[in-house]
Amino acid sequence: MKNKIMSNEKGAFLVIFALVLMVLLGFVALGIEGGRWYLVRAELSKSVDAGALAGAINIFTPYAIPLAQDFAKENFQAGYVGTSGSGTPGSARFTASMGNHQVSVTGTVDAMPVLAQLFGVTTIPVSATGVAQKNKVEIMLILDRSGSMGQPIAKMNALKQATVGNCNNPQTAGFICHFQSSQDTDKIGLISFATSARVDFGLNTYFFTPITNSVNAMNPVGATNMDDALDQADGLQGFTNQTGVPVGQRVKQYVVFFSDGMPTALRDTFRYNGTLYDGIVYGVGPSGSANCRPADYSVMSVANVLNRPDSETNTYPGVGPATTGDGKASGGSACPGPGTTKWSLFQTTAVPRSTGGVWPVDQCSIPMRDLLPYFCGRAKQLALDNAQVLKNSGVEIYTIGLGSPPYIDQAFLLSLSSGSGYAYIAPTPTQLQAIFETIAKDIKLRLVQ
Repeated sequence: MKNKIMSNEKGAFLVIFALVLMVLLGFVALGIEGGRWYLVRAELSKSVDAGALAGAINIFTPYAIPLAQDFAKENFQAGYVGTSGSGTPGSARFTASMGNHQVSVTGTVDAMPVLAQLFGVTTIPVSATGVAQKNKVEIMLILDRSGSMGQPIAKMNALKQATVGNCNNPQTAGFICHFQSSQDTDKIGLISFATSARVDFGLNTYFFTPITNSVNAMNPVGATNMDDALDQADGLQGFTNQTGVPVGQRVKQYVVFFSDGMPTALRDTFRYNGTLYDGIVYGVGPSGSANCRPADYSVMSVANVLNRPDSETNTYPGVGPATTGDGKASGGSACPGPGTTKWSLFQTTAVPRSTGGVWPVDQCSIPMRDLLPYFCGRAKQLALDNAQVLKNSGVEIYTIGLGSPPYIDQAFLLSLSSGSGYAYIAPTPTQLQAIFETIAKDIKLRLVQ
């Protein structure tokens, strides 16, 4: 009888099954609760990342920390997947700190278990941390001050407002106001262009006052020399050469390029009577009809004076670039007269004839009907080439065109820029303010990581 009782194992199986079932239920509960906690942490991570980015964008302002916390809080849905509601014990809490150009945001919230309560677990603290850093930036403003900007003068006034404005009023703050608080580390320069292009303020820190003064002093005059303006952005007073610097350690570099027309001037080397001249050639015509559009060619011409690169009016006496001779003095050339000016652009390039064929490279002079299309095309291409040099070195280019076709060429401005997200058109001067503000905010967003 005793042996029969000892050999009866039915009761043992029930005990073992009950124990195994509890373990299995525990794993099921852990799996279900783990999935819920993962969702809560993922949402919390997105919130702290948003807060850190908001803080980093405004890192040089006194409200960076509270802004980071507020952004994080606003991006976490109270009561998400069973978490505590807003204002109740265990609801989402966010703290932020700042150091070494970084903003760090940590969020914590209590997740409410369901099955895990069977094992005495009442709350599960879930936390996440987001860190964002503001990179340094170099920005070159390249602004059109050509004569058309004074027709009407409201265009020039709108440009001044959009670039410098009044930083004390958010509604009228200009582009550089967005970077005023970081001018001890960030760098902004200014190049303006008309017949000549000049560096009004070389790329540097503490830019706010000198750029404000330079922009406010600009007056509309002359032609439109985009070529030289873009070239000087890569010059001695332009962007820092970052060749050899690892990509992750490079300063972010941007051009903000503005114009209300098309290129009507270019810089080249000219030979006259055996002497080489560095000069600028530009197109002229009746007011509003020298914009290098095909419709303008009948009333437009190339000015027969060679401008010095640093002046709107100072010329090289006696050097008339409207011809394309070999530049030799009389007697050493088949070209008549005391000497003809040879453009470097015509050293190897044959210019198409309007009647078919091409003009040879040693042609003494080319009729204006053929010279103008070539000149205007080269002015545009040189600007594109210089922009490409900048883009090849990592500079991102924003373009802003004021006006509408045919006075501006949208396709050209798009090609000049770094892509469709970088090209803007302002049909009227009143829209410039919003576009410059959009670009400033876009740059600030690109500076955080």
